[in-house]
Amino acid sequence: MRNQSRLARHVLVAVAVGIGLAAAPATQALANPACGSVVTSSVTLTSDLNCTGDALIVGAAGITVDLGGYNIIGTGTGTGVKVGSYTNDVTVANGGISGFATGVFVTASKRAILSNLAVRDGVGVKVQNGNDTHVNGGSVTSGSVQLALSTGVQFNGVTLDHAPLTVTSSNSFLFDLGSATDGSVSIGQSNTVKLTNSTFTRAPIAYSSTSQGGLFQDDTIQGAGVGIVIDPTGFGARILGNTFTGNEIGVKTGVSDLATITGTSISGNTFTGNTAAGVLFEVSATTSTSVATVSGNTFDGNGLTGGVSDRLGRPVADGLHFATVSGAKITVKDNNALNNASYGIFADAGSVIDGGGNTSTGDPSGCAGVTC
Repeated sequence: MRNQSRLARHVLVAVAVGIGLAAAPATQALANPACGSVVTSSVTLTSDLNCTGDALIVGAAGITVDLGGYNIIGTGTGTGVKVGSYTNDVTVANGGISGFATGVFVTASKRAILSNLAVRDGVGVKVQNGNDTHVNGGSVTSGSVQLALSTGVQFNGVTLDHAPLTVTSSNSFLFDLGSATDGSVSIGQSNTVKLTNSTFTRAPIAYSSTSQGGLFQDDTIQGAGVGIVIDPTGFGARILGNTFTGNEIGVKTGVSDLATITGTSISGNTFTGNTAAGVLFEVSATTSTSVATVSGNTFDGNGLTGGVSDRLGRPVADGLHFATVSGAKITVKDNNALNNASYGIFADAGSVIDGGGNTSTGDPSGCAGVTC
């Protein structure tokens, strides 16, 4: 009996140990989704993902693709991450995407969030029919950014480096607290676009093509040929409170008829050290309903290099230079000019409206066309 009891105890211990082992299996590392996968639930990468062609295709709404600090790397074709087919409220975040024809493509999807992504090469970020997409932080380098047919897209704190930005047929786009270097910004057929609180270095901005209500405010725009050019049918541009420095020309109008840019307001800006002029405002025709305002700006030390002529062949080496036509309804008021190479403010008699309050200090030729 004593031996049987001892044997029973050994059996019970063995069973208990076996149960314990079964309850604690060895931990296995999770695998990344395969290249070309349609992802239908939230996923976090556990290592870099190298793909030929498409990498990940989001196939469900409301999920997160977290790169986990890793990279998705392509071979020059396909898309890194595609968010489409009405997969709304998707987040893609926290890692690098490079080497694809298109890095991130948001199409036919609403409220996507792209957060803290470092995207390189090809079309870095493309948003098409992607209303209310938000791009937060991160960067696009040596690629491009394309926005089309979308409303309410925001770029917040994004760095663009050698990455031109094109906004086409898109309304209420916001680029805020970001920077663009060695690229360009092109805005066409888009209303209420806002570029604010950002720095544009050798990244000229073009505003045109039936756009309305563009706002450029509290930006630093530097080192470009022309910082902002207002082209035909770029209506109602508000250029407010910016600093233009080290450009050839800070702001230029590139139109024949003032009616095609009516509502332009250039106000409260500082133009300093631009080599030909702070502002070159040129039009050769106007109508009774065409209006524009240049007011409250400071023009300091512009035109010291020159080398630019206006539409009538006259040299431009001034703070504010107009080459307009008689009767143009362009109100010029409360501007301060100092130490510019030739004129502080130059206009032909009767070609602008003198709103008063303009001053000139240290400008060799003073002012013409308005009283300073």
